[in-house]
Amino acid sequence: MSHTEEEITRETEGTEGPCCVVGIGASAGGLEALQDFFKAMPADTGAAFVVVQHLSPDHKSLMAELLSRCTTMTVKAAQDGQAVLPDHVYLIPPGKDLSIYQGKLYLQGQNSKNHINLAIDSFFRSLAADKRKHAIAVVLSGAGSDGTLGIRAVKEAGGMVMVQDVETAKFDSMPQSSIATGLVDFVLPPAKMAEALVEFLKHPYITNQARINPEIGEGKALSKILATLRTTSGIDFSSYKENTILRRLERRISVKHLASLEEYLHCFLDSEEEQNTLYKELLIGVTSFFRDEEAFEYIRKNVLPELNPREGVLRVWSAACSTGEEAYSLAMLVAEYIREKKLTWEVKIFATDIDKNALSVAAQGYYPDSVVSDVDQELLSRYFIKGDGGYRVNAELRKMLIFSEHNVLCNPPFSRLDLITCRNLFIYLKPETQQDLLQLYYYALNPGGYLFMGTSESVGEMSGTFQVVNNRWKIYQRSESYTPLLQNGVIVGGRVRSSTSYKNTRGFGGDTMRLERIIEQAFSVAMPPSVIVDEMDNILHMANEINQILVFHAGRFTNNLFSNLPNDVGLVVNGLLRRLRNGSDFSSIRATGLEGFQNREVLIKGYHFNVRQSHFYLLSFLAEERTEEGEAIVSTVLDGQSELSRRCRELEQELQLAKESLQATVEELETSNEELQSSNEELVAANEELQSTNEELQSVNEELYTVNSEYQTKINELVSLNSDLDNLLKNTDVGALYLDNDLKIRKVTPRVSEITNIREVDVGRPISHLALMEGYPEWYEDISYVRETLYPVEREIGDDSGRYWIVRVRPYRTAYRAVEGVIMTFVEITGFHKREEQAE
Repeated sequence: MSHTEEEITRETEGTEGPCCVVGIGASAGGLEALQDFFKAMPADTGAAFVVVQHLSPDHKSLMAELLSRCTTMTVKAAQDGQAVLPDHVYLIPPGKDLSIYQGKLYLQGQNSKNHINLAIDSFFRSLAADKRKHAIAVVLSGAGSDGTLGIRAVKEAGGMVMVQDVETAKFDSMPQSSIATGLVDFVLPPAKMAEALVEFLKHPYITNQARINPEIGEGKALSKILATLRTTSGIDFSSYKENTILRRLERRISVKHLASLEEYLHCFLDSEEEQNTLYKELLIGVTSFFRDEEAFEYIRKNVLPELNPREGVLRVWSAACSTGEEAYSLAMLVAEYIREKKLTWEVKIFATDIDKNALSVAAQGYYPDSVVSDVDQELLSRYFIKGDGGYRVNAELRKMLIFSEHNVLCNPPFSRLDLITCRNLFIYLKPETQQDLLQLYYYALNPGGYLFMGTSESVGEMSGTFQVVNNRWKIYQRSESYTPLLQNGVIVGGRVRSSTSYKNTRGFGGDTMRLERIIEQAFSVAMPPSVIVDEMDNILHMANEINQILVFHAGRFTNNLFSNLPNDVGLVVNGLLRRLRNGSDFSSIRATGLEGFQNREVLIKGYHFNVRQSHFYLLSFLAEERTEEGEAIVSTVLDGQSELSRRCRELEQELQLAKESLQATVEELETSNEELQSSNEELVAANEELQSTNEELQSVNEELYTVNSEYQTKINELVSLNSDLDNLLKNTDVGALYLDNDLKIRKVTPRVSEITNIREVDVGRPISHLALMEGYPEWYEDISYVRETLYPVEREIGDDSGRYWIVRVRPYRTAYRAVEGVIMTFVEITGFHKREEQAE
């Protein structure tokens, strides 16, 4: 064992782990924030602190020395395999990525994709997986978006998130990106984070000293919270596992520093913001691009080749898609497969969720820079467009997806699907709700279709519905040998639907058929002729000699109860069902003169019961009263003819009400029609105005084309003139220096650069800052004189090399004779000057 390993072992012996692990992410400007944070933090919180910074791999970090001055806690660089201890501060070493597993820190070499450092996201994700609700993420000053994806994982695991107030951050990109997720618990300056954190750590729900217990009086408060959420959000969370809801509530109570669920209830009912926060936290879904990459690779190799889309249209449903990463991952997977196999499939991916905010993010398709850690560089360049601080999905990929708000628990499913992905939703739902959804997915899939679930999920008792394709990655295929308990939707997963027939079943456990026979036998022994109907009066089950009462007519069969009853019996039964639907659990009617009972008195009993929030009714028919002594039956003796008369009167009253309602509706429709006609006239007028405007725009467009053409001609002329001027100056060997009204150099020709000290790089500089040439000391006075008097100056000068020049300084005039500066020209006369000397 090395010296370092011995130190680590010695430190950890006989020491309990920390109550929580606080991961702190910081980047640019983070040193000051870290110092403020630790100056205010007590040294005996019982928590461990892990600081993850963006450090240069080429320079030694002095962070340990700097932070040691701000706290009495032990501050040290993290070592590979080191156990995390309470009241210690661990720092990420330069050039390393850091993770935590089973309470120990592990170091890996940095492997930043596209040169983006994502060490904070990486650590936060491992922290969430390892510490769950005892994970705390803190995001401080920094540039970029590192930490944004990591805090999602922490919140989903039940942890807590704190972010620095952007007003106090030197670089606010990282805090802003985290706050934009809507998942942050505290937004505070670093100096004030300590107090909030200490209060959170002391809460009984965090220290495991207390728990919410609905069995001892807190159930009423829980019901009120769920009822309020159903009213405000339209979503019924009663299908969620109770433990999931309680964990979220315990965390909110801890964050709000409250003592009990009752206290939280008052805060919840009085605060619309808290209602919205709890709603968001119950819907938190952790997702990422290509989550479980090997699973997607398996689908590419083994599932996509088996699909045979109808009419060349591949239909995929990504249920509970959250912010869309998984839906886009499927789209990329399919697009790459189509490209590789050169297929002509049309792809429709229906991506749905109940969270409007998450769908808004998904529809925009804009994700932070940190997605580069999940998406291959080739796919990133092919399907994404780099933007400011992130990546946007391109149009090619976006057109494959249809995003819509959809509640899988109550909205109709999509149909004729080849593949359904529903990952990490079932882990939050009750077992009976899971079975409902699996039944739903079974009918939504085409024969041979596939279901892709999360790694912690399975089909459970519905193993006969789907056959296992890959158990590790939870990939299933629709079982063609399976026949539901009640086919065509009589009762499908607790939902009542219309039906025309029954079929034998497989797949609900090996004893299903035996249990049905036992129930049938029990009915035949203990029950009179009876029938069970649903809310739509459809027959679900019949017992004993009920066929003596029912009347089946020729033609197409229907399982509606009243279509198969004699008219007078139907009237009596209808009255009985009305009583049951008005709130009675039991009622009975005694009647005489009914068809089929040979003038005998008949007792009809009705019972109301619920199954999974659906209403059902049991009706039994006795030709004579067979009640046991002491049984309380509220019954009425009715004559069939009198019941018929009473029913006619009721129908007449209902008809009168319907007529009055219809008349009111007609009047409303007439009023609406008049308003629509008025609106139509306004639209016609607006359309005419738009047509007129369109004609004007067309006219303006023509003018723009004309002006553009003229400008193009002018540009060509200018290019030609500029070329002529340049050729003239070069071929006549004349140097020219152009100055503007402020005597700044506008243009200089190459010949002037040979004669003077002025170069092309001096364009834009004042001429007074430069020395022109030694043989012409009066040059600045001449330029100033010409600018002030507008009189030209001409001089003959010589230089050190024996050459002579005529310098002409003149005002620079535009085509309209306006003066806009000064022009100096240099013409060499050395040859003329020598000939003149020889002649003399």
